[in-house]
Amino acid sequence: MHDPKMQLLLAVTAALCVIVLAARIFGRLATRIGQPAVVGEMVSGIVLGPTVLGALAPDFSGYVFSAAVKPTLYVIAMIGLCLYMFLVGLEHEYHPGSRKDKALPVVLSSAGVVVPLLVGAAAAWYIADDYRPSGVSLPLFMLFVGGALSLTAFPMLARVLQERRMMHTDFGGVAVRAAAIDDAAAWCILAVVSALFVHGSLLASWKTIVPSVLFLGAAFVLLPRLFRAPMEKAVREGQIGDGLVVALLGTVLAAGWFTDYIGIYSVFGGFVCGVALPRVPGFAPLLNVRLMQVVRCLFLPVFFAFSGLNTDLTGAMNSTYVWTLGVLFVAGFASKFLSSLAVLRSFRWGRGESVAMGGLMNARGLMILIFINIGLSLGLIEKELFSILVLIAVLTTGLALPLYRLHFTPEREEDARRAWAAKRVSSGSEPAAPPAGAVPPAGHQQHAGDLVGAPSPG
Repeated sequence: MHDPKMQLLLAVTAALCVIVLAARIFGRLATRIGQPAVVGEMVSGIVLGPTVLGALAPDFSGYVFSAAVKPTLYVIAMIGLCLYMFLVGLEHEYHPGSRKDKALPVVLSSAGVVVPLLVGAAAAWYIADDYRPSGVSLPLFMLFVGGALSLTAFPMLARVLQERRMMHTDFGGVAVRAAAIDDAAAWCILAVVSALFVHGSLLASWKTIVPSVLFLGAAFVLLPRLFRAPMEKAVREGQIGDGLVVALLGTVLAAGWFTDYIGIYSVFGGFVCGVALPRVPGFAPLLNVRLMQVVRCLFLPVFFAFSGLNTDLTGAMNSTYVWTLGVLFVAGFASKFLSSLAVLRSFRWGRGESVAMGGLMNARGLMILIFINIGLSLGLIEKELFSILVLIAVLTTGLALPLYRLHFTPEREEDARRAWAAKRVSSGSEPAAPPAGAVPPAGHQQHAGDLVGAPSPG
């Protein structure tokens, strides 16, 4: 067969088959040992890269992930990320939370961003001589690494709480609101870093900053006016028509193209579209039913694999590498954990709940992989530091649920749900949370944080 287009089609199809199968297998293995599926899917990407598959079966790896295939995988991954971030944005500030301690989520998220940002920047300064690319200024390198370590995976955290039926509790309300603010702040940091790196100075960054501000304004003014009526109609009818799906997809992809064009990456376009859409109760679950399964089962595994192809741990486990991994892991984990612990204890939360929150806020999941992939493509970091940050993503995400379970046994989770239900009933506001064992209505089980996997482990 000599048709190059057909050869490329066969190679890409083979790569997709391997990627989807590996992600499914490792995701299931992760849930079997009580971890979120995203941890297994992240590991599957590393396994498919040069670290394992490339070392054990170089000929097979060279065919499946050839130089001709990688650009196509990159395009698929970026389209998937744009759609995924749109769905994540649509769920921001969507979930209910406690009315008590309204300041707590803001204080918690502020500490969870500022402290890891500063500690991460200090760690980046410490390792800069070995890992800073020659064309990147020290302040920019420090800001990027600090921003990466300040991330919390909002969609994953939200899904953990949904599966544990902890969303309608004081703990769940604070956690989701804090993670949403944390996530948004980290993306703002990346947008600033990207603009500064591309243009060289804050003054010269006007070519990115001005279009970004105009884009934000247009999104928040136009999208609610254009989509509120069709979204409300879809909720009344219980289904989303093809016309609305096409309009939303076209808007998201156009926004992704524009933000990529002005230099702040396509994921921002998708995310802003999701945040800017009006909050119509019941619409997000309906849209997730239409889109999330394909995004989660096809597009995101391609992104994990693409990240894994850039993660080469063979020959990298020297003393400098291991020391750097330890420094950044301690900086990222301890700063996020201790800042969360300190804030919650100052608000008179119990030690166990504070430890559980510190663990969940350390779940960086897919978000940090998106963050560092953008940094790698821009040249803000090189592949060796990228591979270290991938390992930190796996390690910190893997610790999240065990730390949560140290305090929240099934009995304590039920106590938290009962306390919330009693408070809501006594205040005469919302109905109590569903009883233990209740199944959510059809169409409401699929959310942008479904990377955690189902059924819930434990």
